[in-house]
Amino acid sequence: MCEMAKEAFASRNYRLAVEIYERCMKQQPPSFEIFFGYGDSLARCGRLREALDVYAQCFAIIAVPPERLRHLATALLEDIGGTSLPRRRTEASFVCPYCEGTLYQPVTANCGHTYCRNCLESSKCCRACGLKFGPSGETNVLVQRLVEKWWPREAEASRARHEGDLFMREGHVGQALERYNLAVRLAPNSPLHLSNRAHALLMLSRPQASLTDADHAIRLRPDWGKGHFRRGVALAALGRHEEALFAFCTSVAIDRNPQTVRQEITRVLHRMLSSNHRRQNSPATRGPYNMVQTIARSRRNRHHLLLPLMNPIQHHRRAALNTSDCEDNSSGEEDFSQTVCRRLMPTSVPHDNARLHAILDRVYQEVEKLKRVDARPAEILLPPLSRGDPAEGDLDCILCCRLLWKPVATPCGHTYCWMCLDRCLDYSSACPLCVTSLADYLASSQKTVTDFVERALKSVASTEYAARAASHRLELVQSLGLLDSEQIAVFICTTAFPRVACPLFVYEPRYRLMVRRCFEIGVREFGIAACLNREATGTKKYAEYGTMLEIRDRVLLKDGCSILSTVGGRRFRVLSGDERDGYDTAQVEFLRDTPVQPEQLLNLLELHDKVRTKGRRWWDTVPSSQQSEIQRVFGSMPDIEEDWSRLPDGPSWTWWILAILPLGPQLQVGILGTTSLEKRLRAIEKTLDHMEQRQLTVAPAPSEDTTTSASICSDDRTIVGNPVPVIQRS
Repeated sequence: MCEMAKEAFASRNYRLAVEIYERCMKQQPPSFEIFFGYGDSLARCGRLREALDVYAQCFAIIAVPPERLRHLATALLEDIGGTSLPRRRTEASFVCPYCEGTLYQPVTANCGHTYCRNCLESSKCCRACGLKFGPSGETNVLVQRLVEKWWPREAEASRARHEGDLFMREGHVGQALERYNLAVRLAPNSPLHLSNRAHALLMLSRPQASLTDADHAIRLRPDWGKGHFRRGVALAALGRHEEALFAFCTSVAIDRNPQTVRQEITRVLHRMLSSNHRRQNSPATRGPYNMVQTIARSRRNRHHLLLPLMNPIQHHRRAALNTSDCEDNSSGEEDFSQTVCRRLMPTSVPHDNARLHAILDRVYQEVEKLKRVDARPAEILLPPLSRGDPAEGDLDCILCCRLLWKPVATPCGHTYCWMCLDRCLDYSSACPLCVTSLADYLASSQKTVTDFVERALKSVASTEYAARAASHRLELVQSLGLLDSEQIAVFICTTAFPRVACPLFVYEPRYRLMVRRCFEIGVREFGIAACLNREATGTKKYAEYGTMLEIRDRVLLKDGCSILSTVGGRRFRVLSGDERDGYDTAQVEFLRDTPVQPEQLLNLLELHDKVRTKGRRWWDTVPSSQQSEIQRVFGSMPDIEEDWSRLPDGPSWTWWILAILPLGPQLQVGILGTTSLEKRLRAIEKTLDHMEQRQLTVAPAPSEDTTTSASICSDDRTIVGNPVPVIQRS
C-alpha cells in the first residue's frame, strides 16, 4: 500500500496519496518514511498547517536533513506565488529593464529596449516586452551620450557597480566592496547599489551591516523583490529565521521567483522546526508530549536503535534475534513502537505547534500588506528631466538634420529617423556613418523604435516632437496625393485590369519608398500605368489610362525588395503628371462605364452570352499545363455577376480574359480606357475570332498544337503557355 501512495504522489495525485497514507497508518505501525510521505502529500495538497504538525512531530524523534523539507518549501512557494500579487512586468524607462539601474554601456536590443551590455548578455528574453533577444550589437552611441550628460553621477555610480560585480565574480570581495562603496556615495538613493553592497558585506561575515543596507533599500523601494531577498539572507545569517521566512516569501510574492529562493526557504524552515523542537524539549516546556523523546533516547542508549532507517516491527524482529531475553524485549519493543506511533499520529495538534501556525499566518499577512503598497518604478530615483535639458542638436537626425522621428538604432550603435535610414538602405546596405554592413539587419526586417530615445524626445522636446510628427504625416499625405482625391502616386510598369490579380516585384528605390509610404499611412493603394516609348524621341512615358491597385499582401526579401500581391480596382485617365522623391504622381479622373439604356439591354445580353461562350471554348483549347500556370497567377475565370450590366467596370470575366489574350500594349490601354461595355465585348470577340481563324488556316500537326498556341498567344508581358508574375520595369 505504501508503494501505491508513492505512485500516486509521483503522478501528482496528492489527494489520493494522502488517503492511502492515512489508511496505511491505520492498518500497520507506520515507519518514519510513511510519516514523511504523509507530510509531503499534505503539503502538496495545500494543507500546510497539517503538514507542519507532521514534520514537527518527526523532528521530535529524529534528526531530519534539510532536503527532506523540499516539498514543504515548494508547496509554500507555489501558494505564495500563485495567490498573492498580480505579476508586475518591468516597465520600460530610462533605466535598464534587467538590473533596473542607470544604463552602463547601453545596447539596444532587437525589440527596441535598451539594456546594460552585461545585462543583455545575461538574459534571453526582454523583461519589458517578452520578446526573445537576437545577437547583441554595439554600444548605442546616442543613448550613452545622453545618459552621461543628463545623469553624470548616476552613470559613474553604475560603472563602479558593474566593476564591483566583475570583482565579485572573480572572488575579490574586498575590491568589490570598495567599488560598491563608491557607487553608494555617488548615488545614495539607489537600492540596487545598496543591495549589491549588502551581498558583499554578507560575504565578508558582516551580516548586521548587510541587514542595514537591505533595510535601507526596502525603504527606498518597498515593492522591490530583490531588496527583500537580501534582507532575508542577512536575517538568516543572524539566526532570525522567522523574519527571514517573511522576507523570502515577500520576495516571491513580488517577483514570482521561487527557484532563486527555494533553497534558502528550505534551510529556514529546517532551522525553524529544529528550534521549535528544542523549545519544546527545554525544561520550561517539557511535558507529557515529550515522553516520546525520553523513550526514544532510552531505547537508543540501550539497543542502539536506528529509528530513521527501519520500521518499528522490523526493528523489533532484529532486536529479538540479538538478545537472550526475547520475551522481555519483544514486549518492550512493541510498547515502544505503539508509543511512537501514537505520538506521531496527527489526530491532535500539540499546543506548542500553534507557534508554527502563527508564523504561517503572519507570512500571508505580510504578503497581503504588499497589495496596499504603491509601486515605485526604478526611474523615479533618477533626477527628473525637464524641457531644455538637451543641447541643440543632441536629438537631431544626422541624415535629415531635423529632430528625430521614430528613432531606430542600427546594430553598429547609430541612431537615425526610421524613414531616413530606409531611404539610405534603398541604395546601400551599409551604415551611413561608419559604413558597417547592415545586410543581416536589413534581412531580419526587425526595425523597432528605440524606446529610450523616443521617451527622451517626449520628455524634453514634447512640443517639437509633436510638431515633427504632424509635419511627417503631412509630408506622407502630400507624397501620395491624398490631399486631393484625384491626385495619385503612379507605378510605371504594365497594364492592369479591374478585379484581376497583378503580382509585382518591387526593387527600384523610388518604388520601395512609395510602397513603404502606402503602408505607413494605411492607404495600401496606388495607380499603375504601362510604360510606353515615344518613337520620335526614344524617351519613355507612361500610358494615358491606368488602374488603381489595392495591396493585399507584401513579402519582404532579404535585400529590401518586396513582392506585392495586388488586385486591380478603379480605372483612371491621366490629366497631368508630376514627380515626388523620384516616383511619378498624376492628376487623374476616374472612369466608369456609360450606363446601359433599357432598349440596348436585350442586344447586350445576347452579345455578352455569345462572347463568353466563345471565350470558354477558346479556354478549353489551352493545354492543361498552361491553364494551371495562368490560374496560379490570375486565378480562375470569374463567375457572372447578377447585376453585371450596372457595374461601373462591367462583368469581371471580361477583364480576366483580356489579361490573358495576346493583345499589344497600345491595344490593352485602348480597351482599358473605353467606357462602353459593348465595344469591349466586340474587341474580345474579334480577337477570339482572329485566333480561331489562325488555328484553322495553319492546321498544325497534333504534335505542334502546343507550340502554335503559345506563339500566337504571346506578347512582351504575358505568355499563355508560361504566365509569370509581372516584373517591375522602368
